[in-house]
Amino acid sequence: MNAALEFILEQIRGVWRFRWTAMLVAWIVCLLGWLVVLVMPDTYSAWARVYVDTRTRLSQVTQGIGVASNIAAQAEGVREALLGGPQLQKVARLAIPGYATASSGQQAAIIEGLRTRLQVEATGGERNQPADLYTITYADQDRQTAHRVVDQLLKLFLANAIGSSQEGSEQAQQFLTQQIAEYDKKLAAAESRLADFKRQYAGLVPGATGDYFTRLHGDTDDLDKDRSALTVAEQKRDELHRQLSSEEPLMGSSSGRGNGAAGGGDTSSAIRETQARLDDLLLRFTDKHPDVIAARRTLEDLKKRQQIEIAAVRRGDQTAIAASGLAANPVYQGIKLQLSQADVEVAAARRRLADREGKIAELRKMINTAPAVEAEYARLNRDYDVTRGQYQALVERLNRAKLSDKAEATGVVRFEVVEPPTGSNQPISPDRIRLILVVLLGGLAAGIGVAYLMHQLRPVFVSARQLTELTQLPVLGVVSMTWLERHKAQARRAVQVYSMAVAVLIAVAAVTLLTQSATSHFLHGLIA
Repeated sequence: MNAALEFILEQIRGVWRFRWTAMLVAWIVCLLGWLVVLVMPDTYSAWARVYVDTRTRLSQVTQGIGVASNIAAQAEGVREALLGGPQLQKVARLAIPGYATASSGQQAAIIEGLRTRLQVEATGGERNQPADLYTITYADQDRQTAHRVVDQLLKLFLANAIGSSQEGSEQAQQFLTQQIAEYDKKLAAAESRLADFKRQYAGLVPGATGDYFTRLHGDTDDLDKDRSALTVAEQKRDELHRQLSSEEPLMGSSSGRGNGAAGGGDTSSAIRETQARLDDLLLRFTDKHPDVIAARRTLEDLKKRQQIEIAAVRRGDQTAIAASGLAANPVYQGIKLQLSQADVEVAAARRRLADREGKIAELRKMINTAPAVEAEYARLNRDYDVTRGQYQALVERLNRAKLSDKAEATGVVRFEVVEPPTGSNQPISPDRIRLILVVLLGGLAAGIGVAYLMHQLRPVFVSARQLTELTQLPVLGVVSMTWLERHKAQARRAVQVYSMAVAVLIAVAAVTLLTQSATSHFLHGLIA
């Protein structure tokens, strides 16, 4: 630690030998640096702020039913466009004096200077939200020029932001209208193809009952049901036949004249009387007796008449029934009615079965044609549905675009100039106070550096340690310098003069700081 401190002190004593050289270098660097700082041109700044309000009451009302205009994105695009060559040329032509008369090279330099010093910043947006505050800033050596540039940029920003929105909306509506017209034609063609296909393949096109295989499967199931229904109807008819055969169609009247199964009442009585008379004649006469033969013939005629009457009664002849004195059997008549209904049901079931079998046979004949027709029909339907969906989507977008245009014209987005073009009265650069202090420190550092360099170029031994390290020989002793009083007085005066030189340098720096604005204007006047 002592060796390091001793080394530092040795270096300081070595630099002190060239203190006046260091002072001269510091003065030269400071004076030149301060002169450069003072003659540096002033730069003035102008700015303006625009607030883009996209959360107006009308925008909230139309939210979800109109096309959401991304005003923030449009403003961002306008910000990028303002930094392009065409826009900067407009600004330079209107705001920078002498641009129109300058050469092409000078104009290019002016445009590049505008692009370098111009800033359009987007700030003020909430978290995960687009920015809504735009600040236009420009710096120039002329305060009025900076103000004019910002004013022209603000006008271009507002005009381009609103104009681009309207122009983009009109282009979007024209595009949508053209697309709707094209899809209208496509939709009409698809509807025509679908209608022609339905007319050409009527009966094969799937309907509410499903496709071909669904209908075939359904008809097969219905055929099984029809067969079961026919079997049940036939069994019911056979059972009714059996019941009908065990019942008599007629029954006797309440007076009990004769047997209803034997015939009418008068004829039965005549048969009984004739039979009794024949039996009596046979007791007295032989079979060849004329009375016996006549009685036999009469009995046969009566039996024939009885058979005729019974047949008439069976047929339901009311006159014959009334004449016979018999009444219809209600059980027989009920069974007969049910039998008639059963015969009808059997006939209808057989008819349905035949129709179903014929339909299934026709469907089986189309087993190679129907699937292809259904596939083509599905393809036509799919194309029609896609075209119709796109057509409806385009119409909806067009309506929303028109609604959004009306809303924007009413005020869905509001541009508000928060701060009109404003310029600073004081220059924003250069920061002469800081630069003057930096030059002062730099001059002092340069003087010390030059003195240290000269010490390294013209070294001397200032201590016994240095001599020992260099010669690698032991130093036997050191003889101290004995200064006379006059030499000490001269040394004190030299230190005082050096201190005064340093103080004067610092004083000049302070005066320069205090008078930097006036001195700068004076120097600019001399240069101009």
